[in-house]
Amino acid sequence: MALVTRWFGFGRNADFDAGIRAFEAGSFEEAVEALRRCLEQRCEPALRKTAEEYWVQAHSRLAFAFAISGRLDVAASHLSEAVAVRPDYADLRFRLAWAYFTMNEPAKAQSSLEEALALNPNYADAALLRAMIHVQSENWEAALASAESPEVASRFRERSEHEALLRAIRAQDAEGVRKLLENALEGSSQGESFHVTVAEGYAKEGRFDQAAAHFEIALRAVGHYPDLHCKYAQVLLELDRLGQALDHLDTAVRLNPRYAEAHAQRGIALRRLGRSDDAREAFREALKFDPHHVIAELEVLRP
Repeated sequence: MALVTRWFGFGRNADFDAGIRAFEAGSFEEAVEALRRCLEQRCEPALRKTAEEYWVQAHSRLAFAFAISGRLDVAASHLSEAVAVRPDYADLRFRLAWAYFTMNEPAKAQSSLEEALALNPNYADAALLRAMIHVQSENWEAALASAESPEVASRFRERSEHEALLRAIRAQDAEGVRKLLENALEGSSQGESFHVTVAEGYAKEGRFDQAAAHFEIALRAVGHYPDLHCKYAQVLLELDRLGQALDHLDTAVRLNPRYAEAHAQRGIALRRLGRSDDAREAFREALKFDPHHVIAELEVLRP
């Protein structure tokens, strides 16, 4: 929606104009507020429809940003706002289901997922996620029924991979099922968000090589998110790849100079590289933006 003309309504409503300009500038929170004001007014159908489309997209962009930063409840809230305006968008309902799944709220995830599948029964990614939810809850019979569907089968490049999934489910091999479903979901409409979720899961398990691989895929697509650089850097620190970690933390604070966590992690990287003076300065920067940052408070006092 980069093209904006008077035919779409530009120049007819001040709040609409402000919302579109904010959206194109990447200021999505500002866009949401301006477009909300526009939608609260009486306006002609064509303008309202365009405003709604931008409003939904702005909420979607904010949801992705908050999901990457780990604030999944806020991401779900933005997606719920978008769904309220476009209840017939199966993809929005699927993204909301994914957010709930990641938040470990399977009932809400299942509800949103079934609504997505009601809108599009052939939605392969939704069918895959439904199988994952059943595996997570150890409902193996339902997982097998979901996995046997043509929609799930279509997500595998080779028939043998799909057959391996069915065997793993029958054997109740949760780890084997997880790996096969991850492979199938790699090219899903969730895209980068999927890889971030998987990376964070591996990091929590201490499987940092696998986590790094998924963060790298996400970064190739959305390298403009400072949170993503910071999270990847923390994994690199665990792998003792200090120079690379510092590079990504430098990028994070360049993208968001007020990002306290990135400054603190940068201090850790610098200290481990033997640059104590630079490390203390980084910790002081962290405390400037978050005076109670636990790591920075402790580390800034170290010699």
